[in-house]
Amino acid sequence: MKKLIGLTILLVLSLACATLQAPFQPATPTLEVPPTAEAPTQPVNAAVDMKAKLAELGGVPCEEQTDLTCVTLKVPLNQFDSSSAETLDVVFGVLPASGERYGMFIQAYPGGPGGEGISSAYWDYFDPSVLEHYDIVYYDQRGIGLSSPLACPNAYAKDFLASMTEYDTAGLEGADTPEEQKELVDDTKAYVESCVAEMGIDPAKLAFYGTDAVAEDLDDFRAAIGDEKIWIYGVSYGTAVAQTYAYAHPDRLAGVVLDGTIDMTVSGEQGSLNQEKAFDKVLVAVLNACNDDELCAADMDGKDAVKVYDDLAAQVSKKPMDYVFPLPDDKTVKGIFTFNELEYTAAYQMYSLTGRMLFLKALAAAHHGDLTPMLRLMYNNATIDPATFTYLGDPSFSDTMFLDVLCTDDTFFSGTPEERIEQSIQAGQASNGTVPRIDGSVYTGVSCAFWPSSPKETVKRESLVLKGVPVFVLNAKLDPATPFEDGKAVFEHLDNGYHLYGEGGIHSIFGWGNACPDNYVTDFLVNGTLPNQREIVCEEWADVTTAYAPNPPQTMGDVDNLMDAFTAMDDNFFYLPDFYYSDNSEEISVGCNLGGTFTFGPGADERVVATNYDQCSLIKGLTITGTGSFNLDTGLMTMDVSASGDKTGKLLYTYNYATGESSLSGDYGGETVDY
Repeated sequence: MKKLIGLTILLVLSLACATLQAPFQPATPTLEVPPTAEAPTQPVNAAVDMKAKLAELGGVPCEEQTDLTCVTLKVPLNQFDSSSAETLDVVFGVLPASGERYGMFIQAYPGGPGGEGISSAYWDYFDPSVLEHYDIVYYDQRGIGLSSPLACPNAYAKDFLASMTEYDTAGLEGADTPEEQKELVDDTKAYVESCVAEMGIDPAKLAFYGTDAVAEDLDDFRAAIGDEKIWIYGVSYGTAVAQTYAYAHPDRLAGVVLDGTIDMTVSGEQGSLNQEKAFDKVLVAVLNACNDDELCAADMDGKDAVKVYDDLAAQVSKKPMDYVFPLPDDKTVKGIFTFNELEYTAAYQMYSLTGRMLFLKALAAAHHGDLTPMLRLMYNNATIDPATFTYLGDPSFSDTMFLDVLCTDDTFFSGTPEERIEQSIQAGQASNGTVPRIDGSVYTGVSCAFWPSSPKETVKRESLVLKGVPVFVLNAKLDPATPFEDGKAVFEHLDNGYHLYGEGGIHSIFGWGNACPDNYVTDFLVNGTLPNQREIVCEEWADVTTAYAPNPPQTMGDVDNLMDAFTAMDDNFFYLPDFYYSDNSEEISVGCNLGGTFTFGPGADERVVATNYDQCSLIKGLTITGTGSFNLDTGLMTMDVSASGDKTGKLLYTYNYATGESSLSGDYGGETVDY
């Protein structure tokens, strides 16, 4: 049966991805936006000397982000009862403005709920003028990271691994038999009880960790600094924080940017159902984009990619697939690939354009009987050690607080806990199976029915109007996690709203170096200029996926020449999930698809990734041993290797990802090579 797999509303814009991609992005063009009569004059908070204020508040360099100054603020545990004396620590990290100060631009940045704001903070994507005039403020919200964390890692790991590996043995996918429904309820109850026990907290206090309390913590920090108004950027779950602050303190906002926007008026269950539809919509669009791409279609043998996915889903929903996965040093590990693992992997890869392309590559390989690329994505996304199948977790994300905040903020259905469980199962089964694809989120209602802080009454919110305050709603029609329709609904009720969106796009569209929406947001922050239209289509966000990089040919007999073979290997080393998503902080070894080991990690220069190939084979008939590097600044990939297999030789290959120039020289099979 299918248990809840947390389709967490995450911002998949890791620092690792940004590090690898940044050198190859084109220069951002200048976008002229005419001022409007209603453009505000930016206030200058000259009365506040931020560096002095931070020192007064006991600020110190943040441990993981030394450019930020961390301030620990004691806030009431219960923000809504002035008689309550108990407090907890909430930590804020600040990058002070480098020049004339306009005020604080608070980053409700982390996805989730559950993402840490300080450890994942970065600011290179901001225009220098924003950094000149604004204090960029990050925070770890209560219960997470540096802010009095709560966690049940052991209970979560056990439950998560069980959800990934178990599979249906009766009926359709999901809890469609009485036995499966009882198992779902019993397992969920046991998980909630063990999680709360492991946290070691009075269950009644979990109600104080919701988003309404987070918004008050932000206002306490505003008051501690002494600013009358703030600007706030919310992305993904952060849009819930930003909107909650706006509901509570509309007079303290100078401007709001919502990116990947949650509709706060939507119920918990409807939000989950909307998200299921959005994931299905994006997945189908990605699969159809493959059909329209000559290289991708060829990797699918000309078959409809939607059918290829549906066939694989149907196959693993009936019976998991056995696999043998390559480890370093020619070791292997056996396992089974389940329907839950396929859905989890597909969902995770839908967040970014390159992630979608990587999923298509993995699907094409699976179509040819090779599950290895799909398994690499699954292990990487789920943070599971392939050798031991141990859940490693993401140190910057709290699985525990994801569920606590979700269940504290919203109800799923109405009535008694038993009635909510019944409705959650009915709704889950109604939307379950292999189509629609990537479903099951509404089963979260079963977990929330047991969670101690779940509201007893249905939570209802009015639409946000925020009279007079400029609000930018950034959106994309192919956002899987925060559906386009939800963001548009938020925009339509705002008094002074601006809707900037892409016809394609991803989950969150600000900060990727595209003139739209970046220049509009920057022009507002720095010059007080508002767009001259309420709705603007960002043409830069029309794509469904990045250009397809074909999988390596199966044998050397399938390539026209040696250069094509090396180009194929280069593409597939570069897009290897372990390599592509690495932050180059440590040495990593992976097993090559057909044997041998690929190792990479920090080089002599911190902007260089050193590579090593030990009897590594991606194409039958070609094995390489040697060294190489990838320069993160110039985009230059080199491979200096000995070749064996069908022929032997010594070869030097280079490719520049910034310019597209390549070369291959040396000897192979007794002949000189010079491309």
